[in-house]
Amino acid sequence: MEVSVCRDCLKTPLPVSARTASQIPTVLVLWRLVSARFKHFSSCPCIPNPCHNGGTCEISEAYRGDTFIGYVCKCPQGFNGIHCQHNINECEAEPCKNGGICTDHVANYSCECPGEFMGRNCQYKCSGPLGIEGGIISNQQITASSTHRALFGLQKWYPYYARLNKKGLINAWTAAENDRWSWIQINLQKKMRVTGVITQGAKRIGSPEYIKSYKIAYSNDGKTWAMYKVKGTNEDMVFRGNVDNNTPYANSFTPPIKAQYVRLYPQVCRRHCTLRMELLGCELSGCSEPLGMKSGHIQDYQITASSIFRTLNMDMFTWEPRKARLDKQGKVNAWTSGHNDQSQWLQVDLLVPTKVTGIITQGAKDFGHVQFVGSYKLAYSNDGEHWTVYQDEKQRKDKY
Repeated sequence: MEVSVCRDCLKTPLPVSARTASQIPTVLVLWRLVSARFKHFSSCPCIPNPCHNGGTCEISEAYRGDTFIGYVCKCPQGFNGIHCQHNINECEAEPCKNGGICTDHVANYSCECPGEFMGRNCQYKCSGPLGIEGGIISNQQITASSTHRALFGLQKWYPYYARLNKKGLINAWTAAENDRWSWIQINLQKKMRVTGVITQGAKRIGSPEYIKSYKIAYSNDGKTWAMYKVKGTNEDMVFRGNVDNNTPYANSFTPPIKAQYVRLYPQVCRRHCTLRMELLGCELSGCSEPLGMKSGHIQDYQITASSIFRTLNMDMFTWEPRKARLDKQGKVNAWTSGHNDQSQWLQVDLLVPTKVTGIITQGAKDFGHVQFVGSYKLAYSNDGEHWTVYQDEKQRKDKY
């Protein structure tokens, strides 16, 4: 005869041989005590493991109602129930923000985000202008299949004129009349997340011209292209375009495009295929949205400076740091330092640690005199006291 007692229940097994009869009474008493304690469990309640879905069984003196059960199940994230047998529906808590659609999975969930949002919970907005209107995208990055020439070739409607809200006599791109498969292409110079496009027509010789509908294609190398499809099909998506020459019209991409090159193919045009445009999106990491200097999200008290300048020493013409906001309007519409030397600084407190990927600067006019910062350094700090100057990665020197 051989008897053994559960290691987890008594910590160590107690094998008993028929040849050591003198020990049997003690073991039998012990066995009876164990049996009484666990209410007729013939073995350790955690062997085999009664907990499902990876739950951990632990010996316990807990009661379920008036029944002594001898164990509890510690459930992993995503499961509940006495034996971790139930999958929690995380979607009931509505974790997806900004119109995201939640899908429940086993011990997990996923969010299908609208094109202009990203992140696990669709919490990050990704719909900022990528730089056609603002000029961050250079002329060389904008190309087209053809260019319309008018007035004996004196007027050339080049692709790099296709900038949203561009002014002037020649203020848009127009394809050549004989171009039956025209396109305009933007090279973003690196793979980006593109979530939408804004289109706008223009007037040429007093006549409204615009693109009524178009298709979108994208590429990572500028050679192999894919057409944007209707979701879940192999059908090319035809986007609605403009209805007049001046009102911008936006379309979003759901799902978004992840590519370096984007092409717009006009399908139906009024008179000529004439276009001004802007692409919307962000870095693949989602880290290219404005932090709030222009919008006012960054408040006045967060912006400080080493000194300020007063024109004619008058308080009404004080160029304070809080006025250092991009595209600010008015007679006094920028920050100006009180001294023209290299020890001046403008500081922005972001209140919490924030990843900063770039900066846009802009000058201003003081009573007709053009003023701007020709070059600058950047420094950063987590406490406002100890500063590190941003350096050139290759030269290991302060970056200008």
